[in-house]
Amino acid sequence: MHIPDYYEFFNHLKIMSGKRVLESIPSELASYDAYKPLVIADKSITESGLVKKFITAFADTGMTLGGIYDEVRDYAGISLALNAEVIFRERGCDSIIALGSGPVVDVAKALNVLVSENSGTLQPYMDGAPIGKHLKPLIYVYACCSMGLEATGYLSIDNRVMKSDFLFPDVIMIDPRLAPGCCPPCAAESAVIALDHALGAGAGPEPSPMLDAYIHAALRFLAENMKKGVKKPGDKAASMALANASAMAAVAFYNSKPGMVHLLAVELARITGTSAGRFMRVLLPYRMAYMLSKKMKIRDELYLALAGFDAYSSTPEGERTRKGIEAVLDLLNTTKKALPQTMKELNVPRHQLKNAAEAASAASGKFFTAADCLSLLEHAWEGKAY
Repeated sequence: MHIPDYYEFFNHLKIMSGKRVLESIPSELASYDAYKPLVIADKSITESGLVKKFITAFADTGMTLGGIYDEVRDYAGISLALNAEVIFRERGCDSIIALGSGPVVDVAKALNVLVSENSGTLQPYMDGAPIGKHLKPLIYVYACCSMGLEATGYLSIDNRVMKSDFLFPDVIMIDPRLAPGCCPPCAAESAVIALDHALGAGAGPEPSPMLDAYIHAALRFLAENMKKGVKKPGDKAASMALANASAMAAVAFYNSKPGMVHLLAVELARITGTSAGRFMRVLLPYRMAYMLSKKMKIRDELYLALAGFDAYSSTPEGERTRKGIEAVLDLLNTTKKALPQTMKELNVPRHQLKNAAEAASAASGKFFTAADCLSLLEHAWEGKAY
């Protein structure tokens, strides 16, 4: 394995995965000298009964919950974090547990900045001021699905994005009682996001051996479990594998530059209100087709992770890029019944494509040109092959 002359890799996250990991919450918090967490949850999590399962897991430990704030739905807003801050302070909480995905974790991270920095506002940090210290203990409990950035130092709130190493959760807990997906579309979207993030992280010019380790593990979990996990989201073994893939792909994503598909999907999600994972499902096949048409090479390590050693070793070197792309498309095909397949199904106005392409190009620091971004969007919108 080649070691670059220089590389950086950061992961603050402790991953705990397996049976009865929820019972470890009190001891994990105690290691940070914290004993009274505020739980941030999604209203649907409460209604589904998962909060009850969560509390039952450590009911006999004597740990006191400061409260459960479950007013988060499908959008992370600063007002939610400010409301949670009032509860946190009134009840004397000293730590935070995020139970859910996406907006839940974003609100929990925003709350953590508010109560740790005592700033009363997020505005300075949204304007670029650095977070200068370790925040209060934050545990992220995986429940049902992942939007791809929970296990990272990214925070997205009111359509603004912040990034800091201090925004990482301290611990992610993946427990088979909470990991099974609630429905095929949710499981499929989580898997597609993990797939895109892992592939994007591996597309850099010279990934580090640490980065490759996370990418390889994420892709193997996806290759072996995506079909079953999407078809039967309640399957515990498959859902645990996909949850681990999401966490590993997220860490890899944080240590690399965002890919074109991610940037376009995020911008289209902002414009339309449709979740980014659905756009990734539509765009990723066209990105793969573009790479094939331009004879862009997929690294052998990625094909090895996707196909396994036997298929990799029996494939001539010159055919591995094509086979790697076919492996990606095969995985995406497992989501055909669960997610939309075209831009028109997602009701994307064609006149918005240019705006999305320019915004994605700008977000990449012009690493991707607006013309290339627009070409990908137009091919996807028309359903036109490269």
